[in-house]
Amino acid sequence: MPPPDPDASRGATTAVWAAVPERILLAGVLVLAAIVYLPTLTFDLVYDDHWTIAANGFLRQADLSMLASPQAAARHIPDAFRPTLVTLDVWTYHWFGLNAGLHHALSVLLHVGVCWLLYAWLKALRAPLSLRITSVGIFGVLALHAEPVAVVSYREDLLAAAFGLLALCCAERCADATGRRRAAAALAAALCMALACGAKMSAAPLVAVFLLGRWLSPWRPRALRPAITAAAALGVGIAASVGQRVAVYGSFSPFDGADPRMMLPTEGLAATLAAGVQNQVEMLRQLVLPLGLSPEYVDTPARWSDAATLLCAAGLVVALGWALACATRWRRPVVALSILGTALLLGPTSGVAAMPNLRADRFMYLPSALACVGLAAGLLQLGQWLSDRTRGTPVRVQLAPVILFCVVQGGFAQAAANVYRSDTRLWTIALRRAPHSPRAHAVMGELLLRRAGAQEEPDPVLLARASAHCTIARIRDDGTALPLLCDARLAVLRKDWERAHRQFSKALTRSVHGRERVLASLASVTLDLPGVAWPERIAQSEAILARLAREYPYSAEGFATGGRISHRLGRPQLAQERYRRASALYPERWDLVIAGLELQVDLGHASAARLTWALYEDGIVHAVDLSNRKALRRRLHDAERLFGAPSP
Repeated sequence: MPPPDPDASRGATTAVWAAVPERILLAGVLVLAAIVYLPTLTFDLVYDDHWTIAANGFLRQADLSMLASPQAAARHIPDAFRPTLVTLDVWTYHWFGLNAGLHHALSVLLHVGVCWLLYAWLKALRAPLSLRITSVGIFGVLALHAEPVAVVSYREDLLAAAFGLLALCCAERCADATGRRRAAAALAAALCMALACGAKMSAAPLVAVFLLGRWLSPWRPRALRPAITAAAALGVGIAASVGQRVAVYGSFSPFDGADPRMMLPTEGLAATLAAGVQNQVEMLRQLVLPLGLSPEYVDTPARWSDAATLLCAAGLVVALGWALACATRWRRPVVALSILGTALLLGPTSGVAAMPNLRADRFMYLPSALACVGLAAGLLQLGQWLSDRTRGTPVRVQLAPVILFCVVQGGFAQAAANVYRSDTRLWTIALRRAPHSPRAHAVMGELLLRRAGAQEEPDPVLLARASAHCTIARIRDDGTALPLLCDARLAVLRKDWERAHRQFSKALTRSVHGRERVLASLASVTLDLPGVAWPERIAQSEAILARLAREYPYSAEGFATGGRISHRLGRPQLAQERYRRASALYPERWDLVIAGLELQVDLGHASAARLTWALYEDGIVHAVDLSNRKALRRRLHDAERLFGAPSP
């Protein structure tokens, strides 16, 4: 016996959906999707936001033409293999600066836009209104979407979904049009697919989803042959994105094969695929039952002989077999489209491609669009079944499963998004939910060290807590850079320069991401290295700074460190030049303004120092704690007494 048809068009009566105009229904679900994530407008910048947006000097002095040349990789432009994302970041920085609320508002708007484009694509497929509205409503409030919506730097997933769904809409129009309209639609489809893959290459399987939809044709006669031109246009867009990667990095993958964070080159394909199977089943489970959502996951290799791997693989095989049977024998196209489409979009996360991490909630953002279609059809069918067996009002009973599911998901979504309110909250919860994560321990240690370093005398309690986290991180993972960096910064606060230099040097050999920060710290620590002659220390430090300027010309941290070192060595002109360059790359850093002010005081330029204070007093008051601000005022006052009051 074939399974019951979950096609929502057979379950929902016309009267239920004809009572309210289509535009009102669509507006309602879009507003609902926005309301769920409105609290994120009060969140800080967290996670990778700091280096991809806040400290990314390329956004201030962008030359977008470099994103098509090897210079992008040579100058270590963050996310150069995602030109769509980088271009948006350049624009949004010039529009919003570092206003976290406006950046989060844009993420919410992008999420709402993706919901609308999902509706438009389903409409292009001629899906019934009930299924379109329900699918969009479920997608809009899905708790698994909290991470990509709440973290600004993860809007790459939102962009890939938005341009990918728009490419599918254009492809559908191309397949149904003729003449010039077909050519225009094909061009638009290619452009949108290139932009989608330029945000994230995981959008590439959408071309297979397009062909799957035309083959299954759930709500119209089959029309696969007219789709060849449209599919070719989507392929051209994918090829353009691949060409950009090859032009910049010389290969398809932008990741270094020696990166210790990647499981595939270190553990082998079999262990990685086994772990990927378990990860995919767990993500699918969290899509329906959003328990265990976390900002931190630890990748661990698995074996095909493990019971968990065998059960997960068997479940996936059964699901795919059922979908194929629905597509060919039982003619249940909605089931087939949902399951097979989700499987295609999950392909990049299976472990076949080398990635720094195999598991993250954001990886499910685009695949969940197809899964939501199946969920919506099933919930509507359940509502129809309940309506047939009860005496309740049809509208209430039919929509009860959908409403209940959305309420539960919306509540979990807000709770999951609240994790990303600030870095301290994020990593506190990450440690609570993944206490075995070396990265969480290392980052928490650095956050504590940052608090301790901001004090005149570091709090010994903070140092002890930071030391514990750094030690745990090193014990659990001594192969990556983060635990070493945590230990090195702890040594700096303890003025153990030899240990700090040794740990920074080790971290430099093991780090792939964020090496500019390691080099800057190493250049600073080298000046205090015991057992080395002073001229040799200066030469080594300057060599590191020269490397920083050459390889990381958009790193404000590198030039700021160079300015401090030049200031310390009594080279005022070079210090001013480096401070000026650092300020141009990161104008929101008030410590650079203060460093420039102190340099002017040391040079006896009391008038210039007073003018700097007057120009930036409001920012200094908000950025500097009271004790340091009072000390700075006293220094300025003493300089005016010693070198003369400023001219009126």
